[in-house]
Amino acid sequence: MPNMNLLQPDQSRIVESLALECHISVTEMANLYEGARAELALGARITKYLHIFAIRNVLETFDRRHLFGPVGDS
Repeated sequence: MPNMNLLQPDQSRIVESLALECHISVTEMANLYEGARAELALGARITKYLHIFAIRNVLETFDRRHLFGPVGDS
């Protein structure tokens, strides 16, 4: 039996869950999530918890978009 602490989270389930929560397409959420995760990974020494911080950053980005509209809109 594999050690549950060594398993990485299922990114597709994370993306689907976030998309459902935010009421946007899975494709749009996948782009937001992957961008947030890639940005965090650039300077990360420990990558085990990147998904947690990526989720937080995606939700913050989505909240800002929801409140202020997409970047570049007047």
